Amino acid sequence: MSQQVISYADLSIINSALRSIKSDMSGVHSELGNLNFKQDNLENELIKLATSLSDFIESDLKHKSLQLAETRQGNLKQDLQIKFGYYAEVRRMATGILQGVDTGVVSNDTLRFTTEEVMIKAPGYWLAPALIVLATWIRDDKDNNEKALNESLKRDDYKTTLFFMLIMRRLTRNEASLKWLERYFMHQNPHYLDREFIIILEAVTTGVFPPAARQMMMANVKDWLVQLTQGDNYIDEQKSQWINFFEAKGPLDEGKYPLLIKFSTNWNQLENSLKESKTHEILKNYFNDIFASSSDYSKAIKVQLDEILSLLVTNFDNEELPLQQQIRLNELIIQMDGDKHAAQAIVDAEKHIFDEKVDFLQMLTNAAFNPELSGATKVTQALAVSISQPWIIEAHDTFTANNRNKVPTTVDLQIDGFTTNTIDGRDENEQLEKHENYWTNLLQRELNKLNFPYAGVVIGILIGILGCWGLNHYIVLGSIGIAIGGVLIWTAVNSHKKAKQKIKDALETRKAKSREVLRGCIAEIVDYRIESSTEDEKAETLRQLLTNITPEDFSSVSKDTKNILQAT
Repeated sequence: MSQQVISYADLSIINSALRSIKSDMSGVHSELGNLNFKQDNLENELIKLATSLSDFIESDLKHKSLQLAETRQGNLKQDLQIKFGYYAEVRRMATGILQGVDTGVVSNDTLRFTTEEVMIKAPGYWLAPALIVLATWIRDDKDNNEKALNESLKRDDYKTTLFFMLIMRRLTRNEASLKWLERYFMHQNPHYLDREFIIILEAVTTGVFPPAARQMMMANVKDWLVQLTQGDNYIDEQKSQWINFFEAKGPLDEGKYPLLIKFSTNWNQLENSLKESKTHEILKNYFNDIFASSSDYSKAIKVQLDEILSLLVTNFDNEELPLQQQIRLNELIIQMDGDKHAAQAIVDAEKHIFDEKVDFLQMLTNAAFNPELSGATKVTQALAVSISQPWIIEAHDTFTANNRNKVPTTVDLQIDGFTTNTIDGRDENEQLEKHENYWTNLLQRELNKLNFPYAGVVIGILIGILGCWGLNHYIVLGSIGIAIGGVLIWTAVNSHKKAKQKIKDALETRKAKSREVLRGCIAEIVDYRIESSTEDEKAETLRQLLTNITPEDFSSVSKDTKNILQAT
């Protein structure tokens, strides 16, 4: 009786120990089976986290740049108003006086009081004494006229000369205007032309001045073009600026290819290539807009002269240019939603617009880039583009060739560990087969990492052997030992099978998602290559548009522009 009790107690302890061993070994095998899988998932999550963090930092920097630009913009405009606000008032007054002279409704006393007041409020500004010259000339006050004229010339000989040259022509004082024009050309250097010279180019080429003025202009421009085109440096500089201008004109990212953005390792190259290809259409519209806006030349000469004079008196003074440059940069940052790099690219392309003195070729480039900032109108912009046509075409050819050379030969993909590349996505079957082989091999590698539970099986066998030996002495104890051994063997093998199945199921899920992403990427690659090719073909259309430009098409009165170019 006591032996049965002892046997029962011993079996309970053994059974408990075996269950504990079984539980521990099952957990160990499960953890070993999932360890590598968890490690791969952890690496993928870390990559996603790093990408998300980078995107967040970039977005935060843009947001802060936008806020800072908006604050600076307000401060800069306020500073401009405080320092040069009265300059703008003098400019408006000059326009009003010109209009008042036309209508005859402004009395001499009013002109005298108004113009003398600005001399006090705008010390150092050349336009203030120039307005007094105009007022004294109207009322035939020769003494004060000469004094004011000398003061105006002293403050700014160049602008005063330009101003009265246009005024005399506006009042049909042809002899006087030609004398002022002669004085104007005496101080010109084609290597260092003042910004306002673009106005004279426009006035002469559109027939505002009499024929003698055009002959004077032709003689000078002929010499300038000869001087500046003899060396390669000037032309190369303009070509370089046009290339930068083309690059800055590229469109913003539209997010049209979300899968490639996420899974293509060379997406930055692909994006830049497509951006430059799409620039051709933007440039075509840009040049078409220039030519279309300059196609109406039906305005009377007086209206054209008013526009030129208005540009002269309303242009930024040299003292104002530094503030205007900063305002322009912050304005672009706001337009670009805080993207300082994109804004700076445009500023770099336009920076020569703010140069106080430029060569004749640079002046043409400035007018072509942005006529408003360079002090010209759309008419002169079209003329400048037509004269600059040869090096614009060369710059576009270089821009196109550079872009084509930079087009990535393949699109490189990395999808959940699967890496591949394709030229145009038309090898979908081969890519899917490669994808299938990758996941098959990965499954095999992961299964090979899962060790067979030899320890559990051996322990089960040993306990079974002990059970068989115990049958000769204790039938019950031996039977129990054999049963426990069998359970241990079955449990170890079954746990191993479950671990294998778990790996298979996890990898199958990942493979299905990866396959879906791969097919989506291939579809986007096909669309990308088609769009890239279509946009690249537009380069030839733009080239034909530029090739067909002739300078004489943009002169409303004079056809001498063609003669100027041919004479060189």
